[in-house]
Amino acid sequence: MLPLVMQGSQRGLLVWDAASTHRAKDMKTFLHKRKIYQIMIPTRITAYLHTLDIAINKPFKDNLGMEIKDYIENRMERNQRGNFVKPKLQEVVTWVKNSWEKITDSCIANALQAGYLDKKYSFKDSAIAKHERFGPLILKEMESQKFTKKFRNLIVMMMFQKMMT
Repeated sequence: MLPLVMQGSQRGLLVWDAASTHRAKDMKTFLHKRKIYQIMIPTRITAYLHTLDIAINKPFKDNLGMEIKDYIENRMERNQRGNFVKPKLQEVVTWVKNSWEKITDSCIANALQAGYLDKKYSFKDSAIAKHERFGPLILKEMESQKFTKKFRNLIVMMMFQKMMT
């Protein structure tokens, strides 16, 4: 839960995806009381902005799913009534450990580069720069002398445009 962190005339900004819970009236009221504006990431570009989710979390969850499947198919026990017994905590910890160990350093580096979170790479190599619709707009704006202000305005405009459609 978000605490009441803003004081006086201060306001906050929350940027997140357009999940139905984020768009709900109760959530809007909750954020308004806390003086927090929200901007929804357009649905079609979340994959470009959530590169860590795609490049790290998804493979991790896939690996974890394989660990669970292996447990169910090969080691899951039944109690006297024939019902399945839940795994021990140490077993679950081992699944998580094994799943995380399969995420390589290069996988993490690629995720950082794709999301342009690793500034040693060119923005032109990032996933968002390669987006067919937004990439050219952003790259064009980057070439202007007033890049910072224009880029910020462009992103906000795209997000508000998406919210209105």
